[in-house]
Amino acid sequence: MSDPIRIFVGYSGNDEDIEFASVLEYSLRTHHPGDDLTIEWMRLSRDPSSFWYSDPQRKKGWRTDNWATPFSALRWGIPAYCNFQGKAIYMDIDMIAMADIAELWNQEVPQGYGMLARPEAPCVTLYDCAQMKRVLPDVNSIKTIPGRYREIRNSIKPISKRYKGNWNCLDMRRDAGAGEYSSVFDPDIKVLHFTEIPTQPHLKYAIPRLAKEGRKHWYNKMTPRAHHRRDAVELFDSLLEKAQNAGYPLDRYRTSAPFGDYGR
Repeated sequence: MSDPIRIFVGYSGNDEDIEFASVLEYSLRTHHPGDDLTIEWMRLSRDPSSFWYSDPQRKKGWRTDNWATPFSALRWGIPAYCNFQGKAIYMDIDMIAMADIAELWNQEVPQGYGMLARPEAPCVTLYDCAQMKRVLPDVNSIKTIPGRYREIRNSIKPISKRYKGNWNCLDMRRDAGAGEYSSVFDPDIKVLHFTEIPTQPHLKYAIPRLAKEGRKHWYNKMTPRAHHRRDAVELFDSLLEKAQNAGYPLDRYRTSAPFGDYGR
């Protein structure tokens, strides 16, 4: 029996992105309906027994100083979480799967490398966890030294091989500055990534929902605005409705213990 496809999703800890979680899981499982796909919703936790434990106020566990998102550095902990065995896929939350993720999973990471990714934008990454052990610093230093995750990101190009296929399509753009895709359903798009937070399509649902709950989105500098590709937004809206009807309701993605202040 083959190993399960292990996907780790960078995720906020106070329910800000549950609409996107619903769409992402629905899209992943629609294109890969088998039961060999597991998803770890990778978010900060106040539980000291959790691998993702963090207490920013006491400077314990994962140090969140100056993180761009509530999960910025967590991706570099995945190989250690997996005991440096097998493979694992990292994904940001703000994505839609447009193809079977097994196509990425079945690609081989060459010897001498540690991962397949877009080196300049490692937001979808296939790790060879054993090979990553020789290139990553000790996981405790990643957790506890502020800014260490940025150092890693800036040094991964020599150990990162580009995968086959556009598994991180940035806002409908083709690779290498070759313009945009004319259709959101272009078969070259494997994963669609909404990269700019103020234009993410879930915000029109999330911000009013959070306001009713007496909460705010983690990105406090935000002035939401329309994404420049209406077809991509319409796809998200359609998939969100389909996901709710197919057994992926928003409450499925709520945390029972909101994290609170991220300390960023």
